Amino acid sequence: MATFHNPKPPHVTDHDLDVRQRAAPHSSAINIGLSPRPLQSEHQIPRATRDEIAALTLAVSLARLSFAQYTLQDDYSGAKFLNGFSFFTEADPTEGYVDYVDGTSSGLFSQSGGKVKLSVDSSNVASGRGRKSVRLTSKASYNHALIVIDVGHMPANICGVWPAFWSTGPSWPSNGEIDIIEGVNLQSTNKITLHTDPGCTINGKDCQGSQGCSVDSGPYGDKINSAGGATYALEWTSEGMSIWGWAGEGAPSDALGKAPDPSGWGTPTASFPSGSSCNVDTFFKDQQIIFDTTFCGVWAGEVWTTDPQCSSLAPTCQEYVQNNPKAFADAYWTINALKVYTNGDGSTSSGSTSGSTGNTGNTGNMGNTVEESSSRVGAQPPSTIRPPAGVPTTVDAPVANPIPTGRTGGGRTWGGGRGGRGGRGAVRKEKRKLRVRGRHMKHLIIETSDRDDGHGQSVILDSAVPALGEELKG
Repeated sequence: MATFHNPKPPHVTDHDLDVRQRAAPHSSAINIGLSPRPLQSEHQIPRATRDEIAALTLAVSLARLSFAQYTLQDDYSGAKFLNGFSFFTEADPTEGYVDYVDGTSSGLFSQSGGKVKLSVDSSNVASGRGRKSVRLTSKASYNHALIVIDVGHMPANICGVWPAFWSTGPSWPSNGEIDIIEGVNLQSTNKITLHTDPGCTINGKDCQGSQGCSVDSGPYGDKINSAGGATYALEWTSEGMSIWGWAGEGAPSDALGKAPDPSGWGTPTASFPSGSSCNVDTFFKDQQIIFDTTFCGVWAGEVWTTDPQCSSLAPTCQEYVQNNPKAFADAYWTINALKVYTNGDGSTSSGSTSGSTGNTGNTGNMGNTVEESSSRVGAQPPSTIRPPAGVPTTVDAPVANPIPTGRTGGGRTWGGGRGGRGGRGAVRKEKRKLRVRGRHMKHLIIETSDRDDGHGQSVILDSAVPALGEELKG
């Protein structure tokens, strides 16, 4: 069964469960949350039969599935790649000895057999701004996503080369940068790095500015190429950033499937948890995906003299890159697949044009939505959530009684219209149902009724409880 992506969910015993009855003029609510007070007896859940509890357990399972499941948002693979990316042809912001050009007119971009190739000029002595290369930026920007790339080849370990697959928000570093694959010169291990405004510390490291906070881990360069490629995945949620890297055929079978599930992928190659020292939703927004291969610049060029092997080739990085075109024949990317998934917890800017799934605008505000306000200045709402297609928001119970169909107070709803403050919503009579009303932070809200007057109960279930179904059955 799919579960929510809560890293290290707490172990919960009977003594951690608390059932409280909240009295209201026309309704009752049961709040099942974390508390040292024990669950003592069934009579503390008024009018709930065993059949109802079984149906409630099923509703919780379906709700968990609906929130955990990632679905394809944008597919940039093969011929669709240039629909969603544009060439950057300005001067290199990292001061590299590079001339970024339009890849289609220069021949440095090609697509064949479902694979995309991004090359550099390896035939001519460089002049002007530097060696010709390509840099591409996604037209869409993302807030929370699962980004998965299958790289068949990346620029090899070559002196002077600085390749990267990364993302950044507007007004660097105010909205953050995420370096998924990056390195320079003869570096043999991937450097996964976050860059932020001042005020973000993760894993005891200050992430601000050009230095950032890094984890040196994962396949890179020659190790990727000798293995026949690699798969990298970034999962970005309010809980933090997790990045996995698998060389060769080591990626999970679902990594590029219809519904990938990172909860089964094991320990990430790099993990950057959100917390009091750095709330990732504050420091990372509107990330655009970028590919580039630059030369020298503020990293590869600055460390040139500290590398005895590279510095023996030429006095400076620029001199070597300028005069040795054939050295860069292997400085190319081959992209077998690139897919972006969302699980309803994120959004895409209106710039998305990949057209692969039909979701080319903001993914919120479609169909039955769930809303909550955001306290982050300038941020998009983090939880405009809708249940995936095919997941029911109601589950039949065996008793025929009326239930409310809209809100039972302020909050968020599925199937009951947009949430809000005050009001109860319309009441209709039909077969009793248990309704998954929505999710508030890490809680599920279930609605049921067995009263003749149509007023029901709201049951709030903490989604972090790993064995909730078994507790209810007991």
